[in-house]
Amino acid sequence: MADILNIGASALLSLQRAISTTGNNIANANTPGYSRQRVDFATTPAERAGNSFLGTGVKIAGIERAFNQFLVTDVQNRSSASAGLSLRSDLTSRLDGLLADPAVGVSPALDSFFGALQGVANNPGSLPERQVLLSEAEGLALRFRTLEQQFQQFNDEVSGRIETGVSEINGLARSIADLNLQISQASASQAGSAPNDLLDARDLALQRLAEKVSVTVVPRNDGAVNVMVGNGQSLVVGSEASALGTVRDRADGSRTNIVLAGSPAQGDIGRFISGGEVGAALSFRSDVLDSSRRELDVLAAGVATTINAQHRQGIGLNGAPGGNFFQLSEPAVTADGGNTGSASLSVAIDDPGALTGADYRLEFDGAQWSISNLQTGAATAVTGSSAIVDGLQFNFGGSPASGDGLRVQPLLQAAGNLRLAISDPADVAAAGPLRATVDPANLGSGALSSPEATAGASLPLGAALTLTFDPDALGAGQPGFLVAGGPGGPIAFDPAVDAEGKSVTLGDLSFTLTGQPVAGDSFVIADNVDGAGDNRNALALAELQTERILGSGTASYQDAYGGLVASVAVASRQASSEADVAAVLLNQAVAASDSVQGVNLDEEAANLLRYQQAYQAAAQVISVADTVFQTLLSATRR
Repeated sequence: MADILNIGASALLSLQRAISTTGNNIANANTPGYSRQRVDFATTPAERAGNSFLGTGVKIAGIERAFNQFLVTDVQNRSSASAGLSLRSDLTSRLDGLLADPAVGVSPALDSFFGALQGVANNPGSLPERQVLLSEAEGLALRFRTLEQQFQQFNDEVSGRIETGVSEINGLARSIADLNLQISQASASQAGSAPNDLLDARDLALQRLAEKVSVTVVPRNDGAVNVMVGNGQSLVVGSEASALGTVRDRADGSRTNIVLAGSPAQGDIGRFISGGEVGAALSFRSDVLDSSRRELDVLAAGVATTINAQHRQGIGLNGAPGGNFFQLSEPAVTADGGNTGSASLSVAIDDPGALTGADYRLEFDGAQWSISNLQTGAATAVTGSSAIVDGLQFNFGGSPASGDGLRVQPLLQAAGNLRLAISDPADVAAAGPLRATVDPANLGSGALSSPEATAGASLPLGAALTLTFDPDALGAGQPGFLVAGGPGGPIAFDPAVDAEGKSVTLGDLSFTLTGQPVAGDSFVIADNVDGAGDNRNALALAELQTERILGSGTASYQDAYGGLVASVAVASRQASSEADVAAVLLNQAVAASDSVQGVNLDEEAANLLRYQQAYQAAAQVISVADTVFQTLLSATRR
């Protein structure tokens, strides 16, 4: 009878544990990361009874959690992708809205500026129109500065997200290392039994870590896991956790980079990190924000440089040559800390249409300098004391030593520091610098167009140039104009052939001769001393609005800004689409994982009822065993 009692007792104990496990499943149905547990029953060893074996009861072989490593890994990977793409979509869409906003964007300000410039061209002697132009010009510069400030705020937000993300990554890494230690110890002390709750806690920590950064998880034989980020940097090795750190970029103190806390000398590892919120912040900064800032700086530098160049070709109301209309910041040149020579460098914009917005690394090998574009990696060897690279004029001086290096940021804060260079409306150089006059005594029909000076011309002329027609100016009966008061000449001009117009370049001047001059007819080219009613330079400035002078001659100002807006809009739509897809895939992965690991309350209720009934039956077995035992005692009592 003792055998029957033991069988019933083993059943009661086993079913009690099964009921407890089922109750634990029900209690944790809404606990994040909890995996459903099940009890595995096994028979106890049978005993020989004559020619046969009698069962001795039941035991708990183990309590296993419902688990599928493939599904867990899929959820981790999908979580990393979804969290990263969601953040990238949010940041990119906000940047897109900023650039396209008429109240902030540059495009409306460009239209207003050139509209005011056209107003000056229509009435060049009016001070009110000139004042409106200066107001609109300041508004345009303010738009550039405002956008740069907004970009800087984005940069600060990204840096903050990176610092916060790195702190959370380090905390999760320490938590995973601690769990690794507990799991290893529990597995060693209870051979064959898995610490289910600890494993669930570690999987949840790994999933939360994956939401911050893409990770690679490698199981170990002792039950622990190794966790790596980037291109193989170890974050967790068994019970030891490494740490990431953040440092400020040397070239831009507002920019946060990621390093290994224990090995900062290895430099920035951010380029190796992907996935998750931290990876998304890094990719947004490098792929969208930095490129947008470069394009804005290129546009600001292009607008200022080209308008300044044309403005210098005119004269103001006071007859003084025009100066710079806009003021640009100077290029930033930073020497390496280990330089031993005394190199000097000046950088100026040579061709605004060829600007890329990139930074440059300059190195001296003892014989010559080399210039490397840090954006594309293209290198240019300098065979002298100057070079033109990507529209920039580099002029070297001093005495550099072998190994010396320089970092050049030619357009640093070009948009953020754009200012109006003039404040007096009379200084607006709306008039042309030169004028041509016809001798009243001329008898022919010859004419000379308004002369123009090249960008490098030395103005004012100082002395007038007189062109006099002579049928034998070039000798041998070849007609043309003799030139007095300046370089060049004589100028070949045959009225029989060139009457419809002949373009002439005389030193730094260019003009067109037409008509039928006769011997002795003359024209005078002189400085324009009274430009109150002259709008030639204002018209030339206004024409810059539609000229394709940026992007290697492919884009106007509006085209360049429109391209910037379009590129960010495309990135925003793509990020939004990818985020939507990633969210769907994550939901599917979570659903697949929950179908295996999640708690089904209906199923648990059925199991609870089944175990309850079995428990009652086992109790009845014990009751029967007691009855039989008492009957036996009664039968043998004397």
